[in-house]
Formats: sequence, C-alpha cells, structure tokens
Amino acid sequence: MSTAPSFLAESRSVTAQSAPAPALPAPRALLLDFGGVVFSTTARMTWARDLATQLAARGHALGAELDVAQVEASLRAGRTALSLWKNASSRRQEPRELDPREIVGEFLLADLPAPVRAALALDASAILAAMAPLVADHHVRPGIPALLDLARERGLRLGIVSNAHSGRAHRRILEQHGLADHFGVQIYSDEVGIRKPHPGMIRLAADALGVRPEEAWYVGDTFDRDVAAGRRAHAGAVVITRDRRTDNPPFHVSDTPDLVLETPEDLIYPLREALDAAPAPAVQMAGTTVPDAATTRPRPAPARPALLLDHGGVITESSPNPERDREVGGMILALAERIGIPLTLEDAAQAVADGWDRHRARKRERDTLADPGHRHDEVDPAVLWGDLIGADLPEPLRAVLRLEAPQLSLALHRAKSLPAPRPGVIDLIRWCAENDVVVGIVSNTISGRGVREILDRYGVGHLIGPAAYSDEIGVRKPGRAVFDAALAGLAADRADVVYVGDKALNDGRGGKDAGIGTVCLLRGGKDPDAALESALAAGHADLVLDSPADLIDVLAARLTPAT
Repeated sequence: MSTAPSFLAESRSVTAQSAPAPALPAPRALLLDFGGVVFSTTARMTWARDLATQLAARGHALGAELDVAQVEASLRAGRTALSLWKNASSRRQEPRELDPREIVGEFLLADLPAPVRAALALDASAILAAMAPLVADHHVRPGIPALLDLARERGLRLGIVSNAHSGRAHRRILEQHGLADHFGVQIYSDEVGIRKPHPGMIRLAADALGVRPEEAWYVGDTFDRDVAAGRRAHAGAVVITRDRRTDNPPFHVSDTPDLVLETPEDLIYPLREALDAAPAPAVQMAGTTVPDAATTRPRPAPARPALLLDHGGVITESSPNPERDREVGGMILALAERIGIPLTLEDAAQAVADGWDRHRARKRERDTLADPGHRHDEVDPAVLWGDLIGADLPEPLRAVLRLEAPQLSLALHRAKSLPAPRPGVIDLIRWCAENDVVVGIVSNTISGRGVREILDRYGVGHLIGPAAYSDEIGVRKPGRAVFDAALAGLAADRADVVYVGDKALNDGRGGKDAGIGTVCLLRGGKDPDAALESALAAGHADLVLDSPADLIDVLAARLTPAT
C-alpha cells in the first residue's frame, strides 16, 4: 500500500461516512477527467505483443518483414520513455501535447527501420486508437452513473477534460458504456494540442459549455496534472477522486485540492449540498478563443517500382448524397441540445451547406495566393467547423464545433457521397500485393480516417502501405509536403515510383514537382480528357490511361526479371 504524501493532509478530505463537506460554491458545470474519475483501468499484460502482431501484419503492405519480438520490445521501451516525458511535461506551466506521429515514430517505434517508422507514423492516429483498448480494460467507477444523473437532473453542464493519446478511443469507450450522451463537450489533449496542467484545457471546456472556469468544478485524480491545471484555470472547486496515481506524484506539488475523495460516489453529497445552498443562476454564454496548438531493411532491387495512388477518382468513384446536409446537421443539432442552444434541423443543415460552399470558395482563393509557403495549406478542422460552417451559429456552439471538428469532419466525409471502388482498382492493388509492389496513397481529403474506413470496406486496407492524407499532413496537393510524407515511407528512389491521379494540376504537376519518376493520369475522374492531354503535352504527366487495371502492365514491365 502506498503512503500518501504529506501534502495530502493539507487538503480537505471527505468520504461518504465523514463529517459534512466543506462549503463550496455551487457549480454550473462539472468537468471530469476520463481516467481515474469516470473510469478506472486494469492493465492488460499482453498489450505490447498484441499490438506488435498487428503492426507486423501491417508491415507486409509496406514491403517489410517485421519481427514481432523486436516490435514488442520497441513498444514497451517507447511507452516507458513516453511516461517519463509526460511526467517531465507536468512540471511545465503550459505544456504542449505530442503529435500522434511523434508518439508513434519517435517513441513507440523508435527502434524500427526509418522507412517503416515513417510509413507507420502516417497511420499514427489509427495505431494509437487501436492501442488504447489493448493497454487496459476500462471500468466505470463507483457513483459515476448516479453523479451524471444528478447533474442532468439539476441542469449542470458536463464536460470531459483529459490528457489522451487517442481522444478517438476515449470517445468510443464512453459510447460503449452508454455515457457519451451526458457530455456536452469532450476535450482531449491530442485533439487540442495542449495537455494538463495547461489551464487552457479547462478554459476550453468552460467556454464551450458557456460558463466561466470559476463556475465549474474540476474533478481529477492527479496532483501534478489535475490539481495544478484546476488552480491555474481558477476553477470554482478542484476535487480529487483517488486512483492508483494519486498518492504517487512524480514530484512535489504545492497546489492542493478542495476535496480529496475515495470515489466519485463520494462527490454526490457535497455537490448536492452546494446546489441546494446556492442554486445556480441562468447560464450566461461566453465566447471562446482556441489557443494555438502548437535502416536495416534492404532496398528493393533496382528498377522495382512502388505505386502511389490518389483516392478520389482513382480508387473510388462517388455519387453525391442528397441527404448530406441533414445527416451532418443532425449531429450539430445534437451538440446544440447538449449545451442548451436552441436550433432547428433546418438551420443546422443550412449551416452545413453554406459552410461547405465557403470552404470551396476559400480553396479557390487560396490557389491564387502568391505566397508558396501557404498556398497549399489544408484547412484546419477547427476553422472549417467553427468559422466556415459555424459562421452564422451562436458562439458557444461554434466553440463546441471547433473542439468536435475531427469527429464532425469524419461524419461529413461519411455523409457527403456514396463511394464505390473504381473498376479495375481492386485487381490492381491485389496484383501489387502478390508481386511485392508496395502501394501507398496521396490524397486530398477532410478525413484520412474516413478514407481508411472506405479502404477497409473494400477489403484492401491491409494491403496499403504509406498513406499521406492532406488533413493529417496539413498540406494539400499539389503542395510537395503531402507527397514527401508518403515517399518517406517507401524504401525506393523517387525515380522508381509510379504515381496515379486524375487531375492535371494536383496530381500531374504536383507529382512531377515532387520528383516522382512516372506520373500517370486517369481518364474518367475529375478533369476532362482535354486537360489530361494538355498535361501530357506539357510534360506534367508521362501517361494518360483509361483504367486502374492498365497500371498492371506498366508495373510488370518495370519488375526486374528473376536471374
């Protein structure tokens, strides 16, 4: 049994059996940490082997044969190093969060060959989402259902504020336990770019719920992250519910909480007492400002090609979904209802339609910029949802849209069209797998996660190697950075790479500017045949083809015959 540090004695401790709780100001919102408050966890000892097995299978699509034991050792070493980094970051006043690609490429898989690291880092968000349930089993802590019911009964707005490698996984766990609908906002460090004890985490949640930090209680389980964050944000009350990390902070923390409780169940009494003593007034909506986020594998034989494909128009052909605006508008309406904003489905659907038009106009304007450093920047999801789609909506709802932007972009990607594989492309991808030709993707999209879902639905997701999506890289084609990201995951010279797209500028000129050896354009996509022929004549493409299946002959001719 751990011995509680001396500074615990300085805070006011309350249990269900103790004397009445100290008087605290009645809150108008309740902000809960995820792990240690809503959930406790039980470690799964096999997590590293399970994840290593998945990654080794993924390596086959990269043209790499990975040793499961080596990958497992790298994962365990990386997680240990990551824990040390997190503890050190807790000492900072306003720590930033690591990018998912940093976590995967520089910590978890640091012992693997450079091309494999680069390729797998492109799938970092998916890897971290898969890792979360493998590392631990999650159990709802005692009293949480009753606490959430009390909050709903008394009109308290609820939010999650959590450091997380994968907010995506946390959201899924909440949904699986039937708790997601209670929370008006969920703030995860990987999604907002900062981590506790940065006070901005709590301020973001308060802003999105339309209250001041002083009107919210923050409940966590650690001193170095949660108590420090709550005090720096000036939360109305800071509460600890003890969990395995509570009594073992990595260093002395001078901040103290208002209450130290054994379980969330013990919070019900002092919360009810505070609410009964001083009922919360009507909520006064607040605006928001979102802070700035901030080789051992041998080379393939000479002349062995690698293949990079565009997604839309090459792998997938789509037809518009006439219900797009209403389907996505329904999600906005649900978010509005959770934070008490009156809105109709018609207004939400119109916001989606108008915002998408603004986004398209903005892309056209950006393409004319003289500054090459920003001409091809991809739209930030928070800007898309908070500024473009949310332009005519109430400010507190716009704040929530900014914070929920990655999930909303995925929903929009799912709803905007009805995808189907382009004839011949599945045969092409499978032929490449059978002939050890690595296949990667370079695609402009609002949701790389959505594209991955489509590829899995086609049954070829496991055959795809390095995949660079503009929303994850931050640059759109024809910008070079998105091409470079995919090329870094290939153990092949650019001269040996074949790239296939359907647009003369984005794919033809973009591929050539990136130094790719062979650029092919496909008829039947977005650009008319005349534009493709002009690109060919201008030297911005090497081939114009009719079908993805035509690539099989192109690639077969480049394979070095066996000797």
